Amino acid sequence: MKRKVLSVLLCAAMTLGVVAGCGSSSDTGSTDSASKTETKGEKTDSSSDKVTIRMSYWNSEDTVQAMLDYLAEAVPEVEIEYQFIDNSNYDTIIDTQLSAGEGPDIICESPGSALKHAKLGYLEALDDLAADYSTAGTSVYGYNGSTYALPGISWFEGIYYNKEIFEENNVELPKTFDEFLDVCTTFQNAGVTPLAAGLKSWEPLLKSSMAFVTAEYLSTDEGKGFGEKYRNGEVTMDGTWNPYIETWSQLIDNGVYTADMTGIDHDQALEQFATGGSAMFCSGPWDYDAIMEKNPELQLDMMPFYGTKESAGWLIGGPGCGFAANASSKNLDAVKKVLAAISTTDGQNALWQNNQGGSSYLNGVEFDLPEAYTSVAGALAAGNVYCPWNEWGSAAGAHETYGTEMQSYLLGAQDLSTTLQTVDEVVSELLSK
Repeated sequence: MKRKVLSVLLCAAMTLGVVAGCGSSSDTGSTDSASKTETKGEKTDSSSDKVTIRMSYWNSEDTVQAMLDYLAEAVPEVEIEYQFIDNSNYDTIIDTQLSAGEGPDIICESPGSALKHAKLGYLEALDDLAADYSTAGTSVYGYNGSTYALPGISWFEGIYYNKEIFEENNVELPKTFDEFLDVCTTFQNAGVTPLAAGLKSWEPLLKSSMAFVTAEYLSTDEGKGFGEKYRNGEVTMDGTWNPYIETWSQLIDNGVYTADMTGIDHDQALEQFATGGSAMFCSGPWDYDAIMEKNPELQLDMMPFYGTKESAGWLIGGPGCGFAANASSKNLDAVKKVLAAISTTDGQNALWQNNQGGSSYLNGVEFDLPEAYTSVAGALAAGNVYCPWNEWGSAAGAHETYGTEMQSYLLGAQDLSTTLQTVDEVVSELLSK
């Protein structure tokens, strides 16, 4: 999963089993090594007096190689043993090791897993280090007032747009949701399809609507606590999200999203956009290569999603992983030195080297993004990258239910209240297990 500028980027398959993050079938590391349960702290290089700690991740070593090289220089007294565990076995192996009081010293965690492990007392609170990160990144790793993992480089999705089509039709980039609706109407009146969408999949409606709810509600003082309250059974989606989804539904009422699109898959929508058949297409950096291969001359950029008030905009996305500390580690001091080194500008830059296309949640850290992401630079700089279902804990998998229910809503098979009630019921059932 080697990352290069404008090539395969973080969480290509984030199709969004998203909660689990990126998987890898690389041979780097092995499942055999993953099944080892050596006691932490016993391996020490006697010749150099280095402390050896173990770091586990579902991504192969090449996706963090620059970071490991940096850590070897920044924290020379610590030797990091990198352990790749295939994504299909990752949670099972980590759960088994932690329940036995063992496991890696540093664990790369998805938000749902971090919450589960924090509740069980397996993770060390990292509040001091987490204070240097934006709440958009740390909130998904919070439990009972503390933060239990440090967010890694983000994955994100916005709205790709064809700059040439915009220029030919004298269309300015929108800065609010209402302006976005006006842009779509302008294209429709000019005989141009505003947005290509493969609604055969549940993902586009999920992301588009949730991005709007994020910009309009979840990012506000009133809405910031919704995710935690939702997973604690203190609020429901039905009765809270309704007015925001009703506003977003103007995209359906105005024919931007149509029932016919449920017969189109992702690849067909991508080709429609890449070949000039639409002005816009919602996706992330993982689709960049496929788009440009179909049309190398395409003038491509990406804009964020907006709410009704003017802002830097929001991208749907989240941390590719969170770096957590095993509370049972015999070398917590060394672990915290490593995590502190990652939590620096140099550490974030090193992590980004193999994950270009994402953004950092560490305050004050910005990356030089490829030209195709010029128009989302403001949102990325503001840390406005958020994935609502990451805060649902063990019910995070219900995001697929939300997406499929939104398909039914689009088709007129049910009203909005029924749509949201169904999601609430599935979330409640998952949280009760």
